Amino acid sequence: MSGYDWSKVFHAYGTATDTAEILDGPLEAAADHLWSAILHQGTVWPATPEVLRVVGGRLREAPSLGLRFVRDVASSVNAGNEAEALRARVAAAPTAEWTAAYVAADEDDQVDMWDDDTGNLVLLGAALDCWDLLPELLDPVAEFLEDADPEVRASAWAAVTRLVNHPAVAARTPELLPRLTRLAAAAESVEERVSLVMDLGQLGGDPTPFLADESPLVRCAAAMTPPLADDLTAHEELLRMAATPTEFDALQGVPRFEGEPPRWTLIAVLSRRPVAPSRLYEPAVAALPHAFRMAPCPDLGPYLEVLFAGGWPERPTAEQRDLAREMAARDDLWSPVNGNRKITLRGLNLPDDREAWWSLS
Repeated sequence: MSGYDWSKVFHAYGTATDTAEILDGPLEAAADHLWSAILHQGTVWPATPEVLRVVGGRLREAPSLGLRFVRDVASSVNAGNEAEALRARVAAAPTAEWTAAYVAADEDDQVDMWDDDTGNLVLLGAALDCWDLLPELLDPVAEFLEDADPEVRASAWAAVTRLVNHPAVAARTPELLPRLTRLAAAAESVEERVSLVMDLGQLGGDPTPFLADESPLVRCAAAMTPPLADDLTAHEELLRMAATPTEFDALQGVPRFEGEPPRWTLIAVLSRRPVAPSRLYEPAVAALPHAFRMAPCPDLGPYLEVLFAGGWPERPTAEQRDLAREMAARDDLWSPVNGNRKITLRGLNLPDDREAWWSLS
């Protein structure tokens, strides 16, 4: 690290001169800096590529933390087949000059500089630099795929599923699948089995055997994976779990859910499946106690989008009438200051008017 000039790059909070000192200490102590300044709300910065390189070389020091950082950066910079087109956009802009001016400016001037779109291209360049590093990280990450610590194993597989999205290493996916299938079947804890089964599906493996798992959480996790998107048995598993969605939140500690309630992922997946809209009535009612706590609402919003796909109906279906009645009857959903409700309903072209919902029922 001594040869890298951190004064010439910046992170979310300014010039990255503090990053050198932080990385000179224990990696575990750098966690707050990594997920605030270096990877800020899913955005990478010019300092991020070198930090990614450093963390990738220090995985043995703090495996779980390092692997999660690799996974999260890889998730944020997936350029797919568009990398070269994006690279051309960056190359055509004066990004080096903009960056030099930015790190030399005071805080007020830095704020003003974001009015210039060149700043966004600087961030895009940083993302591409991270993207270019991902193939180098596959082998260091793969060393932990069968680690003795289940948390480390799960974090390694979660990182690998992101890394193999890169075309340069995608061909190595088939060699990983037999190992992942074996580990998933042997996993003793439900949490690890869920994580590995979802990784198996993400990599294109066959999660079908896990639809018969003894744990309803594992069965649901298998049902959520892309290979089972058209499987009727998988749809039934999702519907069963969605009827009592907070049960799926028992998986809150699984890293792939990134601290969000796992039921949000379940609801999003179920709402995209080819099931009859009428089948979503019961899950939608089950979501009402949690509705409109965020905007757009991840609990109820996906169901409303399907059930009211044509907008506000002139001739409502039985499910639309019944759900309208259930919604209108809940006092807790209709506070006049609930901006989350207003944003969600207006975004779906539905009325933010309790009386309208009563009248539909």
